[in-house]
Amino acid sequence: MSLTRVPRHRLVAAVTAVLAVTAGTALATTPATAATASAPASVQGPANALDGAISIPQTSRILGAGPSGFLTVEYRDGQETYRWTSTVDRTTTTLPQQTEYFAGHSDTVVTWVPTRTQYLLRDMSDPSGATTVIEQPDTRQLLRTVIGRTLLFSSYDSTSRTGEVRLRTEGAYADSDRQVTGFPANAHVWRAETISPTTALVRYTVDTGDSVIGYLAVVDATTAQVVEKREAGAKDFAADATSFAWVTGGATDPYAARIRFAERGGEGSGPVTDLASLTSGGWNFDSMHIGLVGSWVTYGLTEGGTTQYPTPYDALTAVDSHNPDSKIKLLDHATSSVSAPDGSLLVRGGSVAHGEGVYRIALDPATGRPAATLVASTGQPTALALLRTDVPANVDFDALTGPAKLSWTLSRNNVQGSVTLRHKATGQQASFTFNTYSNTPVDGVVTMNWDGSTAKVLGGIGGFAPAGEYTWELSARPLNNIGPDLKKTGTFKVARKTGPHDYTSNTSPDVLARDASGKLWRDDTVVTPAGEVSSTGRYAVGTGWGIYNQLEAVGDVAGGAAPDLLARDASGVLWLYQGNGSGGFATRVKVGSGWNTYKQLTGGSDLNGDGRSDLLATDTTGALWFYKGTGSATAPFAARVKVGGGWGIYNQITAVGNLAGTAAGDLVARDTSGVLWLYQGNGSGGFTTRVKVGSGWGGFTHLVGVGDADRDGRVDLYAAGRSGSRLYSGTGVATAPFKPGVFTDVHSDAAQFNSIF
Repeated sequence: MSLTRVPRHRLVAAVTAVLAVTAGTALATTPATAATASAPASVQGPANALDGAISIPQTSRILGAGPSGFLTVEYRDGQETYRWTSTVDRTTTTLPQQTEYFAGHSDTVVTWVPTRTQYLLRDMSDPSGATTVIEQPDTRQLLRTVIGRTLLFSSYDSTSRTGEVRLRTEGAYADSDRQVTGFPANAHVWRAETISPTTALVRYTVDTGDSVIGYLAVVDATTAQVVEKREAGAKDFAADATSFAWVTGGATDPYAARIRFAERGGEGSGPVTDLASLTSGGWNFDSMHIGLVGSWVTYGLTEGGTTQYPTPYDALTAVDSHNPDSKIKLLDHATSSVSAPDGSLLVRGGSVAHGEGVYRIALDPATGRPAATLVASTGQPTALALLRTDVPANVDFDALTGPAKLSWTLSRNNVQGSVTLRHKATGQQASFTFNTYSNTPVDGVVTMNWDGSTAKVLGGIGGFAPAGEYTWELSARPLNNIGPDLKKTGTFKVARKTGPHDYTSNTSPDVLARDASGKLWRDDTVVTPAGEVSSTGRYAVGTGWGIYNQLEAVGDVAGGAAPDLLARDASGVLWLYQGNGSGGFATRVKVGSGWNTYKQLTGGSDLNGDGRSDLLATDTTGALWFYKGTGSATAPFAARVKVGGGWGIYNQITAVGNLAGTAAGDLVARDTSGVLWLYQGNGSGGFTTRVKVGSGWGGFTHLVGVGDADRDGRVDLYAAGRSGSRLYSGTGVATAPFKPGVFTDVHSDAAQFNSIF
């Protein structure tokens, strides 16, 4: 196939010899007799056409062609917009809104005004010229085609089984309304197509009582006669000065068809050549469209650009009537074609190489074979393309009241594919699929309403998306198989506030644990659809943590963007590990020495109301000490303040945040008999009188103030032991601060860990 661009110096002759028109001429007022149709508006098309091609707005089909331009229609949102494109001054004129427009081998466009039974004729070689009105009071007559400035009508009475074909021209003379002779009295006309400035090809049927027989007839508008006809049960048809071509259905299979060809030559049947047999599983060939270019017949299904079920016949193909084995692919798809006055075809279609638009199909003088040339471009690609991306550079879930809206605009709807969002640091991802059954693109727009959740990389339950940098990847496949698959990527960031135990900046608490080998692990929690708190997966933080005899999650004490971790080694040195917000930690910083005087450490509650997490410690004498958080990484705590004595009766103290509904952070303490006590913070680093929570807590080796794990707005307590783990949801009531414990899989294997915090 030869597919070339149109050089600028050839544009005037792109269709045929043109009539000179002055560009930019003001449009005249339409005469009062045609007041229902205002003057057309001339507009320039988009400016992104290929070099040399006329720029035109989006169009769906081509309807007719004349010496100086062509008529197109765009179907969008239930509306039809008709336009005339001039090949002389390269402008596109939007025609007044009417039911339908016709054109055929002239620059005249014709439309119907049903409220006045009028037909309006406008010569588009001079859009500012007067509009001619043809009255047609007989509403039985249906306009079938326009031959120059002659209107071909037909009517049929199903009761009497009689029909007629008439020609109407402007004026009130006797010959301005003529009946076409040569049709049988019972001819039922279905379609007509202009094939020259003076002739049209008419498809009609005759009901014999036993069967319905189809015919093709050539009507000469100058004599109002049928000058040639032949029997042909055609689905679609074409003709020129020397040949007929038509598509006919199979005798036994309605989903099979043949393309047939015959020379013109009077009333005789003449020899018929079958150029191609069409068979494609379940496809109805009523939409097969054909045309003639010299001795070549073009054919293709008109839905190839939008179909979801591709066939071998979606491409516009030409077959040589002299050698049916010789075929040429001209375009990747075509919606429509019309014959032009110079014998070429104008086709609305597209090619992967040159995009969507109107192409001229004509014989290449050098080869004698048909070639496609882009005459007018819509600026749209034929291959699947990403036209627009609407992904915010920053998605701040704390500022949103609903899901984040991410969208991508594709060049077509008949696609299937997916969008994957991937967190760069952890690999966590969220995926979204789209096709013709689910999340179908609308006007090419694929929209992902992301609620901020992710799924594990390899299956399992989803979690919450961490803050940080993300990539998005869009993969799409054209369902019509025209052009390659599409893959595009981009980046964006997610912002989220972190909680006391949220080491991944995804608003969901994490639980840290160290195993016997000294390896540190992190479990991210999530609430399942059943309302249970579960782990989204266990992730290795690092090794070498066995050198510490105490590990404690203490909230954000160093003023960073994420909570921190304290670790005490065997010599009593306390180390600070600042959280990086991605589940890991920065290089440790020495806090101080002498911390081996303390039996227990706990942090994470704001005990004095300054907005920072604080630290509590019990020493070997049973004294409780308060360390105020400073927000400094190099000196994270102020000088200690003694809270009181007698705390040696407790073998576990846990800062739990605001558990009892007051404004200060609280503390739970378990005594050696397994009784758990609640100490409400007084807002000054101290506590009110203790309240008994309950007994039987001695079976747990670790109690962790995990934060709001069940996402009900209240902090919770996580308890782990050799028999597994439970979550105790907070109630906000001091006298009964917890709901009954519920088993959770976060550490169903808690026995293998010597520290859970």
